[in-house]
Amino acid sequence: MKTNRTLAAMSWAHIVGQKKQIEVLRRAVQTNRLASAYLFIGQEGVGKDAVALELAKVLNCLADDALQRAEACDQCESCKQFADLTHPNLEYVFPIEGILVKDISEASKEREKQESALAQYKQLFAEKRRNPYFKMQMEKSMGIVAEQIEELIRKSLYKPSNGKMRIYLISQAERMNTTAANRLLKLLEEPPPFVLFILTTSRLEQMLPTIVSRCQPLRFSALSSAEIAQALEAKSVAPERVAFAASFARGNFYKAQQLLENPLEQQWRNKALDWLRAILASGRELEMIRYIEEFAKKESLREEQLQVLSALLLLFQDALRYRATGTNVDVINRDIVETVIKFSRAFPNADLDAAAAAVEDTIYQLTRNANALLALAALSIRLKAVLNGKPVPA
Repeated sequence: MKTNRTLAAMSWAHIVGQKKQIEVLRRAVQTNRLASAYLFIGQEGVGKDAVALELAKVLNCLADDALQRAEACDQCESCKQFADLTHPNLEYVFPIEGILVKDISEASKEREKQESALAQYKQLFAEKRRNPYFKMQMEKSMGIVAEQIEELIRKSLYKPSNGKMRIYLISQAERMNTTAANRLLKLLEEPPPFVLFILTTSRLEQMLPTIVSRCQPLRFSALSSAEIAQALEAKSVAPERVAFAASFARGNFYKAQQLLENPLEQQWRNKALDWLRAILASGRELEMIRYIEEFAKKESLREEQLQVLSALLLLFQDALRYRATGTNVDVINRDIVETVIKFSRAFPNADLDAAAAAVEDTIYQLTRNANALLALAALSIRLKAVLNGKPVPA
């Protein structure tokens, strides 16, 4: 099939950053040296799924020179189906609710629950079609279950359509249960020649080592604030809001997009400021304890805890910028710049680097499901010391 290359968009252009990773994959396509299985490793929101889906589209593009250029035409029927996530050669697997794979009769009491889960499943795909950076996750996910891998095994018996390549994209692969992982391992040990496996993970340490060893790793970089800001420039949003979202997102492009669409950053920042005031004010220890207890109760709102910590981290980073330059030019929290300056001047002996590192460490702990009460209490004690220029209590 011939395509008009003057009209065709550069198919990789929508990917934010990851230039080296894209070049590695494109070179492998052009030289016909793709591995049978890849493991894309990197934090959430950096484009692992987006790159995987684009690679899948390239390998199935009907344009005559698609493989030679390692670029999809974005015009043929195959490309349109991949953009819609409906191509028969694409199997997209992610953690689901167990009820979806159950054989439930029409008369069963669980039928309504299954239909509700199926509706949510379809909504997730609708959002993924709109935004490849969207993380697919169900409210009551059981992880990636054995039945999903069994379906991949069954389909691996059949050759793909159009004589192209079947793509098995397993997102959040660390969420596979033991049975599912062991069944996938058998498939990876003897991979069909017409199947490309792409597993993605943000938690390599939770992956089964034998599966990791069967895949070629490709590490994805955290996106810089500049890369995110550049990608957001097309939106009709004030530059200061773009700059804030790009910094607040901490390398996660989807989070940056969400901040612009659903601006809750001021709410999270206000909570961070209230917490910081309770930590630093003398005689307000009881208020600080109550704040931590109330905040830690929101285990179901772990994302809110992480966002408030991110807001706190950005405040410390702004204080560091002001201290280093003596001006407010580089301050991200432009609307509260006076608060940032006042804080910097009020605590001249504060070890801001140590404070930022403490918040980073707590964010890491909470993403690993640490006890929120203990983690937040320890952070409060640590911040009270380092911001007053004192050693951290043993």
